[in-house]
Amino acid sequence: MKSTLFHRYRPYLAAGIATLLTALAVPFASAADSLASSRAAAAALRTPITSLGDDGKDMKETKAVAPPEKGPLFNVLLNVEFADKYVTPRGQIVRDRGLTIQPLALIFLNAYKGEGFINSFTIVGGGWWDFGTSLVSKRAATAYPKTNWSEFDPIGGISVGFAKRFKLDVTYTAFIERYKDIETSHHLETKLSFDDSDFLKAFSLHPYVSYWQELENKSTAADVGQAVFGPNPNSGSHPQPFSSFYFEIGIDPSYTFTNCGDLKIEAPCRIQLVDDRFYGNYFGSTSTLAIWELGLKASIPLKFIKGPGHWSVHAGFKYMNFEDESLRSMQAFNDPEKRVLDTWQAYGGISVFF
Repeated sequence: MKSTLFHRYRPYLAAGIATLLTALAVPFASAADSLASSRAAAAALRTPITSLGDDGKDMKETKAVAPPEKGPLFNVLLNVEFADKYVTPRGQIVRDRGLTIQPLALIFLNAYKGEGFINSFTIVGGGWWDFGTSLVSKRAATAYPKTNWSEFDPIGGISVGFAKRFKLDVTYTAFIERYKDIETSHHLETKLSFDDSDFLKAFSLHPYVSYWQELENKSTAADVGQAVFGPNPNSGSHPQPFSSFYFEIGIDPSYTFTNCGDLKIEAPCRIQLVDDRFYGNYFGSTSTLAIWELGLKASIPLKFIKGPGHWSVHAGFKYMNFEDESLRSMQAFNDPEKRVLDTWQAYGGISVFF
């Protein structure tokens, strides 16, 4: 009898069970949607989970979602460079004898870091020094007096990361010279760089373009010729070259050998395009392409140092070709004391980043 009734009402029983399951599915689906949100998921993961252990007792464990780690508010970079000569990025050979020693100290205030269009904002300040084992003259046209310490450059600026792959650096510098014939100059550099590592991966080029503006006085010896020899022979009574500007375009391709202790090889290259007043025209007409440079650099982290900071060493060389006639002849006022068409520089150093 029971079997007959079961078979008779089986369609109705199946329909009832299906209806009940459908009704129960609604709140479960709603709960699943709620747990899908990040806040609900985090709350669920923080809720104690009860399970039955081998001994039959209830065992509880709590799992918590750790918030993303915040980076430090401040970072510090200390770097000491050693080179066979001191050549400025603008092609001035300040010292070409003995060993040049150039400490750099920078502090970074990480004011903002996020995921929006502006993804980082950093304030930078510090200083750079140049010393040498050989003495250089304090005056352009006389042998004495001489000094080992040739320059101090205070540095200040901001760095803004935006659109995920771009970075804009605006940096103020002053060149406080130890030379009597060159006054302290003030400048502003605006540099836009692009991180192409998402596209070229390990073989990215890291291209950039920068604009360098002299705010006051010259960053080169462009006006020393008139100070020493008199009016510019190519412009009569034309005044000294005044503050000027240049553009720089460059790339810094690199590759890291992860199986060789993270050895990084870089090949920085750049060209400098100048305004006709930047080097002046005392010795000849201005060339728009003033400098082109090729380089090779190797760096490796010192992982065996377990103390604070990330330590690394580097070494490299670069070749600079001077296309501007006034820049070539201007070297007569610097340590070479003669006209120079091009130069090589070998360098190495050690740095630590906290």
